[in-house]
Amino acid sequence: MNRPTSAPITYRPATTTDIAAEHRVFSNAEGDLLRRHGFAWSDPPLDAVAPTLGHLLDHDPGRCFVAETGGEIVGFTAAFVRGDRWFLAALFVDPATQGRGIGRTLFGLAFEGAPRRRITITDSIQPVSNALYGRHGLLPATPMLGFVGTGVQPAAVAGLENVTVADETLAALDEQAYGFDRAADHMFWARQALRTAWSREGQPVAVSYAWPSGRIGPILGLDGASAADALRMELRANPTGWIEIPGTSWALVEAALAARMRLDAPPGLLLLGDGQQAPTSLAISSYFLF
Repeated sequence: MNRPTSAPITYRPATTTDIAAEHRVFSNAEGDLLRRHGFAWSDPPLDAVAPTLGHLLDHDPGRCFVAETGGEIVGFTAAFVRGDRWFLAALFVDPATQGRGIGRTLFGLAFEGAPRRRITITDSIQPVSNALYGRHGLLPATPMLGFVGTGVQPAAVAGLENVTVADETLAALDEQAYGFDRAADHMFWARQALRTAWSREGQPVAVSYAWPSGRIGPILGLDGASAADALRMELRANPTGWIEIPGTSWALVEAALAARMRLDAPPGLLLLGDGQQAPTSLAISSYFLF
């Protein structure tokens, strides 16, 4: 895709009709980045990305924008606010138009009026974006580790039972694992994935999601050990599943390694603003939705 560098760039709010073009930009940008660093990449199918982009537009349309030139979308961003947290969900610019300040402008649009507590997840091999985020107070807190199952099935966890989960239980798990309410996102995840709540001695201690693609997550635990037990049970059902875990969720990392899961390079970075602690009982849903 070759365009004259003098072509003007315009910006506008994103709509659902932009999702296919956003998928193209995402695939081009992420594929270019990974291949330049020697990592394999395959474009995800549109139907694997479109529901998440649609969810962001449904709940936070005022923080979703696209950049256009010559009538073609060349960049996009999306963010969401939940309570007092702002999360940058996406910021991608087509490689053919990078270096023109598009990412910086899109970031500013999604960032405007953001609450003080800010979060994003980024590629560790992306120095330009990471410097932009750092100048806005988003600093690396922990690596984001991707694991892929190798077929090893963990032993069943004694005393852990599958139960029906109530809204108040989800809220308590959100507070412990995320630090903020994810009610709107639980509704989305439950439509897309199989949700399982886990109880020990009559007390709900964790919830996990398993996706048709093999993805596991999010997993939320009242503590790290409970989240790790939920991962073990998910791996019993699908020992070749894959998951993304913040490095500070040590019990989950230990459980993944004990199950002989393979680290999937390169790691990401969880970036946090002022006044926040990195999670210790969480495996994320995705880079887009934390």
